[in-house]
Amino acid sequence: MELERVFGAPVVEAYGMTEASHQICSNPLPPGIRKAGSVGVATGCEVAVVDDVGTPLGPGEIGEVVIRGPNVTAGYECGPRDRPAPFTDGWLRTGDQGMLDADGYLFIKGRLKELINRGGTKIAPREIEEVLLAHPGVTQVAVFGVPHSTLGENVAAAVVLRHDADATEAALRRFVAERLADFKVPCRVLIVDEIPKGPTGKLHRARLAEQFGPLLMRPEHIGPATPQEYQLQQLWETILGVRPVGLRDNFFDLGGDSLTAMRILNQVERTWGTRLPLAAFLEEATVEHLARLLRRSAPASSTPPVPGGPRPMIPHAGPANAPRTFQLPEGEQAIPERVAQQAAEQPDRIAVETTRVRG
Repeated sequence: MELERVFGAPVVEAYGMTEASHQICSNPLPPGIRKAGSVGVATGCEVAVVDDVGTPLGPGEIGEVVIRGPNVTAGYECGPRDRPAPFTDGWLRTGDQGMLDADGYLFIKGRLKELINRGGTKIAPREIEEVLLAHPGVTQVAVFGVPHSTLGENVAAAVVLRHDADATEAALRRFVAERLADFKVPCRVLIVDEIPKGPTGKLHRARLAEQFGPLLMRPEHIGPATPQEYQLQQLWETILGVRPVGLRDNFFDLGGDSLTAMRILNQVERTWGTRLPLAAFLEEATVEHLARLLRRSAPASSTPPVPGGPRPMIPHAGPANAPRTFQLPEGEQAIPERVAQQAAEQPDRIAVETTRVRG
């Protein structure tokens, strides 16, 4: 490790808490085996990893770290009456999530109360932070949960870049997508000047969503400028049940999730005949980005191929608060039923022109 090389001394990772007076685990000093990323083996007390009901887990399985021994406290004096004591069958539940390997070395994965509950799947922020910190342009990172209308919570991240780095949000999301499962890829990666911490230097994840709230707000509405963007916008509005959807609105901020994303990509394939990978869509989940991907994949197809069928109506670009107007392509005699219905329901928002255009 670089620290050992610079200072000429071994770096020893350890684990402790006040309730254990103080040390629980430690990596041995040389010539003992030290494992990077591990807090070492038990020192003076028993250490185990259990599931939600207290059943011991085997090597490589992730659960809650529990401890017991003569150096572990038997309880708390004047503790809160409304909080149950963290003891089960003589074991103290630490609240830490971890894993023991086959050699008895403990690896801490995070705090249970900091887990992000994404649609019932528990995600440890630390795992994603370690991936982002491996990016050469990132110097600090904090992963936290943000409210989501259908999943309950989704994953977001804030990063501080090195002074000479030029990484973008899309590039950082792609970096994570190449290394972790899709559901662990942050829906947003905010690039910030600093990550706020408490007086003791600790990170308060629960407050980050509130602190970074203004940066997570929807951008100013931008309407579609091409027939393809218009059709993608309509697809998003139909599947997400949100209206209006702007070109740069983030898919996950609108309530989308990975399953909904697959529905959109499947419909895109049926309509345009182009299969787009989920990872590419997740890089920058906006209508604008999806339209850009389609243009790159099928540059000759800006409108869906519908042999023998009507060509799409062409929307006029204009201010977000102006009525939407459409022109019928040459040869079309009828206003599409969907547009006619919208015009009837929102006469102040939609106007239909019957001017013929060639195209």
